[in-house]
Amino acid sequence: MFDKMNMQTKKKIQQSFLSILKEKEFIKISIKDITDSACINRGTFYLHYLDKYDLLEKVEEELLEGLRLHIESIDSEYKVEMVKQLQVAGFSMEVFRYIEMHVDQFIVLLSKNNTSGFHLRLKKFFVEQFEENYQATEMSSIDPTIPTDYLSAFAASAILGLIEQWLSHTHRETPEEVAVLYLKILNFIKSV
Repeated sequence: MFDKMNMQTKKKIQQSFLSILKEKEFIKISIKDITDSACINRGTFYLHYLDKYDLLEKVEEELLEGLRLHIESIDSEYKVEMVKQLQVAGFSMEVFRYIEMHVDQFIVLLSKNNTSGFHLRLKKFFVEQFEENYQATEMSSIDPTIPTDYLSAFAASAILGLIEQWLSHTHRETPEEVAVLYLKILNFIKSV
């Protein structure tokens, strides 16, 4: 019972914080703003978080950990087969599906109001995912003259740029449609 109440309070604090961050720059948000919005007292806030920086870090970490778990839940044989066949559409579709499930959080955390560098953390996440999948397949033998760090940086920047553009649209394509678009863009780049 107590754990459930704690989780509900943390969720309430996070939702209030994200709602404020949607309208106000992070640097200008006070603990009072958060506690007033969440209808809690300062003591309750400090039971869960050290300060607003800790709160932001926890929100970002939870979102990235959820994305990691979502990607891990994809059948590993299916994932390796997709990478071998350069079928990034299937893998990226799962990324887009997760983002769609948490679209409001991603929009706020990637907005100009959040100056924490979430986009850099997200890019680092994609670099690590790419390198992990790259090493797990024979793709590394396709062209050994391309340094892995350059290839992973390019791949991470490409998907991050597409995500940011996708989230900027009010009428977004489905995860399936944007994954197919991603594949078409990669094929276009290969043909140039």
